[in-house]
Amino acid sequence: MLTQRETVSYLLQRKLLGPADVVTGDLTVADISRRHHNYRITSGQGPGYVLKQGVGPDKVAAIEREAAIYQLLDSGIRGLSRYLPRLYSYDPEEHVLILELVDGAQNLREYHLHRGYFPISLARTLGSALGTLHRLTRNGKRGEKERHQAASHPPWVLSVHRPTIKFLQGCSGANLQLIQIIQQFPVFCDLLDALREEWRTEALIHRDIKWDNCLVFGKSPSARKTRLKIVDWELASGGDPCWDVGSVFNDYLSFWLLSIPVTGEMPPDRFLELARYPLEKMQPALLAFWDTYAQQMNLDVATADRWLLRAVRYGAARLVQTAFEQMQMSMQFTGNIVCLLQLSLNILQRPEEATVQLLGIPLRGMRLP
Repeated sequence: MLTQRETVSYLLQRKLLGPADVVTGDLTVADISRRHHNYRITSGQGPGYVLKQGVGPDKVAAIEREAAIYQLLDSGIRGLSRYLPRLYSYDPEEHVLILELVDGAQNLREYHLHRGYFPISLARTLGSALGTLHRLTRNGKRGEKERHQAASHPPWVLSVHRPTIKFLQGCSGANLQLIQIIQQFPVFCDLLDALREEWRTEALIHRDIKWDNCLVFGKSPSARKTRLKIVDWELASGGDPCWDVGSVFNDYLSFWLLSIPVTGEMPPDRFLELARYPLEKMQPALLAFWDTYAQQMNLDVATADRWLLRAVRYGAARLVQTAFEQMQMSMQFTGNIVCLLQLSLNILQRPEEATVQLLGIPLRGMRLP
């Protein structure tokens, strides 16, 4: 495993740093490790880098997978490079992936938190990025499809009500309670089962699209931060494009719900009016995201409606995953988590109403009863 000192020598050997970068004294190497062993390298003399190293069999495989995805998207599929950080190098012997450090970037969650609004331009950019990815890899060459077929299993959350012993061993006390609550509602379980059965492998998908993985930046410090790059592709595989779309819906919905101060001191009918980030302020961005995505995919009206409803249902399942992630390190259930589960069930039961009334996206080819 590379240390901070060894990282500099490693980059010098690969000619990604020069002696001047070290001598001038403005070179910094910061440990930003999360799932992987990561460093952020900055220098006033040249580009910055993100170095990711896999340590242990599972993480080595994940880094290898991410490198393969970057190589495929960067070299084999035109039109996507503007949405990706540059791939500088992958070392299969040391399991080291080196990517561009996007200067002055912040993730989309931070962007929304700091500004308190939801730009239509960024929503359109994200819709264009995902639409481009899915369109250019949809029903692709036989070799490409087979390359990603092995990892095209449905997301784990669609089977969260049917956990294995190994899965339960990694759950927090709050997550065990969450699973028990879902299992107490047969209709919830049936709806998740039905959604899992509809899973299809149609394109290369990111599988972990969320605001945290979308970097927003400008061309210069004074420029408006309207450009976007998508990072963390280690889970990418063949799968259902509607999962990525539903994951975007989830981020808006969960951001709204988690901004509500849910307490036992006020009636539930007052919760929504107290949201720090009201849903109606997000709806123009949601509509812009979907319309741009559907246009990029060249979907006709009937197909667009079917894809939209499936994406909305995946978004509902993704709400359960968000609740699970929120409670992973907790032993206590919260009111907001109960709201996430309730909203998930409501959407799964009435996806048409949720599409129009919650997301503010009209169904172009069908009427609500």
